[in-house]
Amino acid sequence: MAAASEFPLDVAGAISVWFETLLYGIYTCLFFSYAYLTLRKRMLFTVPSKVFFIGTCIMYANCTAHIALNLYRLLRGYVYLRDSVGPGNYFNDLGRMDNIAHDALNAIQTWMGDSLIIYRCYLVWGNNPYVIILPVLLLVVSIVSNSVALHLFTQVPLGTIFSPTLLAWMNTIYATAFAQNALTTGLIAYRIWRQEMSSRAAGLRGGSSESSLLPAVRIMVESAALYMALLLCLIVLYAQGHNGQFVMQEASVPAIGIVFCLISVRLSLRSYAMWKTTARSGIVGGMEWKEPTTNITESAGFTTGAAVVLQTNGNSTGTSDVSTAKPDEGEDGEPSSETGEKMMAVIERA
Repeated sequence: MAAASEFPLDVAGAISVWFETLLYGIYTCLFFSYAYLTLRKRMLFTVPSKVFFIGTCIMYANCTAHIALNLYRLLRGYVYLRDSVGPGNYFNDLGRMDNIAHDALNAIQTWMGDSLIIYRCYLVWGNNPYVIILPVLLLVVSIVSNSVALHLFTQVPLGTIFSPTLLAWMNTIYATAFAQNALTTGLIAYRIWRQEMSSRAAGLRGGSSESSLLPAVRIMVESAALYMALLLCLIVLYAQGHNGQFVMQEASVPAIGIVFCLISVRLSLRSYAMWKTTARSGIVGGMEWKEPTTNITESAGFTTGAAVVLQTNGNSTGTSDVSTAKPDEGEDGEPSSETGEKMMAVIERA
């Protein structure tokens, strides 16, 4: 295609490895920040927190393997096989085992990311399995289409990624990934927003930004939008038959990990800022706020909130837990099973 010839494959191959390595450096900083915050705050005592920590570690290891394999392919294409094969023919040979392994790692990273965001959606919606039916179906479609595409790579030696044989399957892969992230992020954001509105209607939460859950919505949407923008560029470039899609495809591997670590780090910092705001309030209305307790239920990972010590003439007369206040009311008028504090705990640990 004309678009492909304007941006040669050998140039795209070199730039894609450079761009992925650049993003991998950002991913590494965020990953170790996430690991430090998680271990320092001792958050690995619930099933969800363990699932996400292990999943994030696997994704980082997978991305590291993908980077190593890409550097190996770069050396083979541009150094060891430069004269006998040439970079263009080397990267155009989709049936090479190193290319199959490289694309398989790409697919695994996508499946891991989709699985974790579906699990997060499941937790935020109170372990409701019906909410994630469509996301799970999209995940199945992604697994099937990626598997078929990997098989077809072996059938088109020295072919092109833009061949009619692969066109429908590649379009399905990219479109499914975009729809998956848009759907699950939208469901999570809507659930948090509805919880915030219910809490305000019940008088449990003021409109101040310090106690609002809406910044969590912004964090989720902004972080997911980064990856969705990359996917949109990938879809457009592939539809145009442009070799720039290789750059976006390689970048998607660390980008998935960046999104998850970025959400976790920003939510953790947001949670700490909320606690500092509460701690600075000191004694208000005869009540002294203590550091949040860490009574966690294994099933959901909820905290009990901040404990309140009633003071009378300088002596404490008893304690009360904020989370024992009147439960939030949902849009249907029924009390919700989660308070705003519990919702924030779920979001942070997921």
